[in-house]
Amino acid sequence: MKARLWRLGTMFLTMRFARFLVFGGLAAVVNLVVGKLIYSTPGLMAHLPYWLAVAIGATSGLIVNFALNYAYNFRYFGRSAIAQFRTFVIVALGGVGLTALLAEAGVRLAGLTGIGSLVAAGPLSVSTEFASHVIAVGLVTFYSFACHSAFSFNDGLRSGFRKALTADR
Repeated sequence: MKARLWRLGTMFLTMRFARFLVFGGLAAVVNLVVGKLIYSTPGLMAHLPYWLAVAIGATSGLIVNFALNYAYNFRYFGRSAIAQFRTFVIVALGGVGLTALLAEAGVRLAGLTGIGSLVAAGPLSVSTEFASHVIAVGLVTFYSFACHSAFSFNDGLRSGFRKALTADR
């Protein structure tokens, strides 16, 4: 168990993680721009909830993220690109859901605590929604790298879970 925790900690100190951050950063820009265009377009928010705008932004970033990481970062040939993409989508959908939940929770928390007015009046003067979206994307990055390394660009979900369940026996 100790060795597994050590491996998990050191996986974030690699060139692969650095490339993942760069590619994820580009995907995050796509994510944030698409999300902001949707939730800051006048009239559109009346028909589309904030969390759904964030989810659409995250989904667009997902496509950019897979393409860059598959082509330039992860070299795994044990499964087809289609199988890796399928797993990537499943793992990323978890990230999309987590991003939307964290962003929505951030907006609600900011409203309850009064932090939202500080963010809107601060030196950067961004909306509470955008600040919450950025924080959520940053937090989900760590989940994303760990799960894509373990499952998407590896043996897959079933195999990964099977290994985890039988490793301590």
